[in-house]
Amino acid sequence: MKSELSMTIGQNRPSQGFRVSDLVFPVSCRAGFTLVEIVISLTIIIVIAAGAVPMFKGLREEQLAREPVIELVRLAKEARIRAMREKRPYQVAFYQGGFVASRYFSPYLQLTELTEFLAEVETGNLRLNPNADDADDDLDAGAGEQPKTQLPMAPAGPKLNDNWEEHYNLPQDVQYSLKFWNEPQIADMSGDLVKLWVFQPTGICVPLKMHLERQSAVFDVEFGALTADIIREVIDLR
Repeated sequence: MKSELSMTIGQNRPSQGFRVSDLVFPVSCRAGFTLVEIVISLTIIIVIAAGAVPMFKGLREEQLAREPVIELVRLAKEARIRAMREKRPYQVAFYQGGFVASRYFSPYLQLTELTEFLAEVETGNLRLNPNADDADDDLDAGAGEQPKTQLPMAPAGPKLNDNWEEHYNLPQDVQYSLKFWNEPQIADMSGDLVKLWVFQPTGICVPLKMHLERQSAVFDVEFGALTADIIREVIDLR
């Protein structure tokens, strides 16, 4: 009677009990791969790898090209959080060379003033509001040691950081334009033009559209009014 796993016991051997060496296994039951199977497997692996490498390369290029958008989102989030926490407006100033986040201090900010402001930040001699009273410590910086009234006052509030500032310098290949919701057309950010994105103490800001071009990609981004989050983004990799 033949079975799936047949074995043959030597006929000329005397009956001395069963031994493993007397077993003869069919060739079909032996483990291993043929050369054809190995070649096919390697071919499949190479094809999958060849398709995956360009995909990962494209994701990396998109991430690098998207850096200005990521930095703008980060600055907007920080300015909005500070405005809500400190109950006073903050701003992100746009100019040809990049973005500057700071406390809101002038609705008519010019490029020369912004350049002086950045220089003051570098030296540490910073004064955001040119009309501020240096001796007025009760309002913006918490109550001072010498109150201006003899009436009992509430406990001093936390010291506010008037010198906070963060900025991002755009790469050389970046050109961008902006359009706020109340403007009739998009404005190219070039020359001495400065635009302000103001965040109110309630956290609300003006909706913003940005068109940004790089050598490797083009971005069209829309920011919402309530949270300054990206509500629409179109990316065209070149």
